[in-house]
Amino acid sequence: MKYNIAEEIKIDGLIKAKISELHNEIHHSILSDRQKEMLRQELKEYQDLQHKNRMIRQVDLLG
Repeated sequence: MKYNIAEEIKIDGLIKAKISELHNEIHHSILSDRQKEMLRQELKEYQDLQHKNRMIRQVDLLG
């Protein structure tokens, strides 16, 4: 599914906000090791999604 530039910017902003939220939660909260691990896993998923979206945008710009 292709998105227009406004949608891409909105998605990117939402991903960045979620990554920031997860970073804060991991580093500034008192959590059990299991909770931290779950948050780290979710953080990695969002970072992977962010990377994938960047790669798709670059391919679209070149193609």
